[in-house]
Amino acid sequence: MEFRAPAPEHAQPLTAAEIAAKLGGTVMGDPQRAVAGVQGLATATSEQAAYWTPGTEIEQCEAGLVLVPAGIDALPYAVQAISTRIEVARPDLAAALLAQHFDLARPRWVGIHERAVVDPRAQLGEACTVHAGAWIGPDCVLGKACVIHPNVVLEAGTVLGDGCIVHANSVLGADGFGYVWSGERHEKVPQQGSVQLGHGVEIGACTTIDRGTYGPTVIGDGCILDNQVQIGHNCQLGRFVVLCAQVGLAGSTIVGDGAVLGGRAASVGHLRIGAGARMAGAAVATKDIADGATVGGYPAWDLKNETRVLARLRRMIRD
Repeated sequence: MEFRAPAPEHAQPLTAAEIAAKLGGTVMGDPQRAVAGVQGLATATSEQAAYWTPGTEIEQCEAGLVLVPAGIDALPYAVQAISTRIEVARPDLAAALLAQHFDLARPRWVGIHERAVVDPRAQLGEACTVHAGAWIGPDCVLGKACVIHPNVVLEAGTVLGDGCIVHANSVLGADGFGYVWSGERHEKVPQQGSVQLGHGVEIGACTTIDRGTYGPTVIGDGCILDNQVQIGHNCQLGRFVVLCAQVGLAGSTIVGDGAVLGGRAASVGHLRIGAGARMAGAAVATKDIADGATVGGYPAWDLKNETRVLARLRRMIRD
C-alpha cells in the first residue's frame, strides 16, 4: 500500500475562536484557548475539547474547553470550572463536526494491500483503500475514496458509490435465500441480481447484504448499518436509513428515507417501513408501517400502546 501525503502526524490545534467560527458558536472565556482533539467529559485532557448535554452527570473534568448548549445557566460545577466554554445549539452535533475536522488530519493508508484479492475486471475509483484479506470479485465497481476493511467480500457485480466504508468480515452480494418447494425438495432459484450502495454508506462488521434474485438489492445514500445486520434479497433502503445491530430484513422489504430500526428489529418481508418511521429494539414488522410511525413489540404496533399493555401485564402478574 502507499501512504497518502502530505499528512501531519498530529492534527493542528484550533483556538476557541476558530472553533466557534466553524460551529457557529459563542466563546465564553479565552478565545485563544487551543485544543487538538475531542474526547469525553471524563477522559478529556487540557489539550482536548469535550461536550456537555443536559442530564449528563460529571464530577470532574479537565478538558481544555467544553461545548455547552446555548442559553443554559444551570451547568454542573465540573463544567463551570472549565474557564473556556463555547455555546452552541447542539453540543453533540458540534462535537461530532469538530471530531471530523481532527480525524481528517490523521495519516491514512491508500491503495490495495498485497494480501488483498482484486479481480482484474473490477473497477476502483481514486483514493480507495483495500485492506488485507479482502476479496473483490469480477465486475465490482467502487467509487472514489471507498474503504474496504480486512476480510470483506464483495461478490461479483457489487457496486459502491463514493466514500463508502465496509467494515471487517462483511459480505456483500452473496446469494439471496431463494428456493421453491417442488413437492419433493427445495429447488434453488439462481440469484442473478446484484447489490448497489449509494454514496457515503457505512456498513458495520460481520454484516451481510444478499444480492437480488433478478434485480438489485439497494442501499441508499448515507445509510448506516451497524454490526451483524442481515439484508435479504431485493430489499430497498432509502436515503439516510439507520439499522442498529442485528436488524434482520427479509427479502423485498422497502424502508423509507430516514427510518431508524433499533437493535434486533426485523421485518417478515414484502412490506414497507415508512419514511421517518421508528422501530423499537426487537420489534417485528408483520405489515406495512406508516410514515413517521413509532412502533414496538411483536407484532409491531404503536409503541405507546405496547408499553401500556406491558405495564398492565406486569401489574396483573404482581397482583
